[in-house]
Amino acid sequence: MEEKIKSASANLQYLGTDPFKRMLKPEEFGADGATPQLDLCDPDFDNMDVPAAVESLKIIENSGLAFSTKIVPAGRAEFSGGRSYIYLVTSEGVKKSYAKSLYSFSYTAVAEENEQKERDYWSESKRHFSELPAAEDLGAIGKTAAQRAVRRMGGKKIAGGERKVIFARRTAGSLLGLLCDAVDGEEIVVNNSFLLNRLGETLFSDKITVIDNPLMTRYPGSYPFDGEGMNGVLKSIVEKGKLQTYVHNSYSAGKLGMALTGNASRSISGEPHIMVGNFYLESGSGSLEDLAHEMKEGLLVEELYVSGMNSVTGDFSFGCSGFLVEQGIITTPVREITIAGNLLELYKNVLEIADDNLFRSSVTSPSIMVSNLMVSGT
Repeated sequence: MEEKIKSASANLQYLGTDPFKRMLKPEEFGADGATPQLDLCDPDFDNMDVPAAVESLKIIENSGLAFSTKIVPAGRAEFSGGRSYIYLVTSEGVKKSYAKSLYSFSYTAVAEENEQKERDYWSESKRHFSELPAAEDLGAIGKTAAQRAVRRMGGKKIAGGERKVIFARRTAGSLLGLLCDAVDGEEIVVNNSFLLNRLGETLFSDKITVIDNPLMTRYPGSYPFDGEGMNGVLKSIVEKGKLQTYVHNSYSAGKLGMALTGNASRSISGEPHIMVGNFYLESGSGSLEDLAHEMKEGLLVEELYVSGMNSVTGDFSFGCSGFLVEQGIITTPVREITIAGNLLELYKNVLEIADDNLFRSSVTSPSIMVSNLMVSGT
């Protein structure tokens, strides 16, 4: 630490003055309010039974291997359990702390037949160990991963053209992550967002409402206060298609003359940047299968694996794989596809939203159905 202080002091001579790079005073964000209690830390963490977790991994792996002779032992089952303590103390008088824990079981399955390999994964994660599936039910993790890997076998190429597209929750979450980047206040400051100067405009389908909520009890993206000490804030980023706010730390809020939103992140040695809490697209109704039934004919995108995104224009091009939807049924696996479009237009053209969000990470989405996108195949 002493060396870091010496190095920082020596570098001061090279820095200019920026009035917006500063520490917040407690009175600027209502520090008199109580820190929210979000139950993020498992009180039984010290009693974690590691040998029992190892036995659970065997159950998960055996369940995956038993699903099909196509599943080979190249896959892996993993368990993680961790606890963190966050302390924030500043020279301006901020003094806060909280703890959080997280447990996860996962399995990556590998399917192999006739020199073709496919892989997929499944996981369960919770803040409290008691909320994970019981030991006798953990086999479902291995079975689900194996099922997902096997059904991808025999993927074929398809002809290009415009098609209706369903993005399953995993890929819909990846798209929402790009929208999350676009509302990052630091990106707005440097003019690196296709949402620059668009606050207050109705840009998307009226089905689109995006929430950032760091105050959800025991959820993966939750935090009681941000990296500058401000309590987390529930907010609508997009309300029925209308862009309501960007997300800020004190620097971006100050530079843009906007209100604090409680989204500052901080590492041990770096200056504050920006994070979100539980950033999600509000659910609609029905399942993925219901979306396919309504779409009749089109493409279901299950994986995005090569991407190109112009953050200034919103134009994108993704390599992907998935399944054909024929007569309302999810049928043939397809691969080596490219889809292209514009993120603004994509969310403007959302037709339906499912109710299948699992909230397993900070940025999540239910499955969505979009009107015609350009699909390139054979």
